[in-house]
Amino acid sequence: MITNTEVQELLSHCHGYAADLLMETGELFPFGASMDAAGRSSHREYEIDLKKIPSNGEIIEKLLAVFEEEFNAGELKAYALVYEVRIKLDENTTTDAFAIDIKHRESEEIPVFYYPFTIEENENVVFGENFAVKRSATN
Repeated sequence: MITNTEVQELLSHCHGYAADLLMETGELFPFGASMDAAGRSSHREYEIDLKKIPSNGEIIEKLLAVFEEEFNAGELKAYALVYEVRIKLDENTTTDAFAIDIKHRESEEIPVFYYPFTIEENENVVFGENFAVKRSATN
């Protein structure tokens, strides 16, 4: 269980915004949140030119580059990236989910958090049980 209140704050912020986006628009573009050295968190999105929409991978790369630059310069205590994924829950079940991936200066062992969801025919969003996966050398 994650007990760091700053990590919990980023999780809560990101989960709430992602759930709102899904319920209001049925879509989720990658976004993030950062926490400055004083512990203040703020929402971060990549501004999209509707004439030239980048891929989700490009958005994630651009957000990550900004976060890492600020983190390495000591301007950020932590940051979170949120992006949509397709996950396999068991041998026969795959589902959409969003991942919240957090990096914190004082904690190297933060898992990646997953929040499964489905969008029904009537456009209602149904959330499944969230879970976390411990990082390995490859994630």
